[in-house]
Amino acid sequence: MFDAKCTVEDSYRTYSIVDFQQLSDNEIARLRQFLECPKCGGKAFYRKKSVDGKAACFGSRYHTCEDANPTSQRQTEIQNAIEVEKIIASSEIINITFSSRSARIKETQTAIVRSATVGCDAKGKNVHTQQANTTRTPSVRLKKILDSLMAGSSLADSESIISIDGFRFKAKNLFVNFSDSSPAININSAKPKMYWGTVSHSDDQIEWLNPADCNDVGISLGSYRDKIIQNFRISNKRCLEGAGIILFGYCFWNARKNRKIIKLWNDERLYISFLED
Repeated sequence: MFDAKCTVEDSYRTYSIVDFQQLSDNEIARLRQFLECPKCGGKAFYRKKSVDGKAACFGSRYHTCEDANPTSQRQTEIQNAIEVEKIIASSEIINITFSSRSARIKETQTAIVRSATVGCDAKGKNVHTQQANTTRTPSVRLKKILDSLMAGSSLADSESIISIDGFRFKAKNLFVNFSDSSPAININSAKPKMYWGTVSHSDDQIEWLNPADCNDVGISLGSYRDKIIQNFRISNKRCLEGAGIILFGYCFWNARKNRKIIKLWNDERLYISFLED
């Protein structure tokens, strides 16, 4: 994207990337979470110039105006969304796989034992044997869940049951975009959900992530920060600008009740989809 519309009242205008990157660092920090695509209104983000010479740019993971000619990354997201839609249509329960090692959709088998009369023995008595009916519950990787949500699938509004550690959630109650997050009074009263959306930027130490979807939420990496940086090979702040993210965690108010905090469940129940340069 060469242009982006800024929706802050005192700066309501369309910026070219050339004009925007010439603003002061403080002004960029103030405006960067209020950007959208001037064509379709999709929530947008700003990526600064990289140290290896990649140009600064605007972008959006929610375009509806560019789907006719999507990038390869967007094509993958759309294909995964179609696949997840098929699973929703054919399955009552879906398991989430948090490991990213397997690239395929797995299936778990549940044996349901029933008794069946199959005949008589030599004395004329009925003989019963046990037979097992096997039902298959699809298990979908967190990456495909995120791709599906980013591509606008019906998963976030679905009545489908999502199973996590034996606990069952309705999809529409489990998956929450950062902009729709509803905080508990404190962490002790918060209930875990799957929060998702796009990263706008991080702080200098990459300890906090700020969503592009809204400006009143902060994602704390906390004690999992180093492990996440290692697992996802995050080399600098720019890597995170425009990245899609989904995580299992808690949302609650900060002490001043003026900012929502999202705290991770752990470092494994999280997936980051970096923007391809």
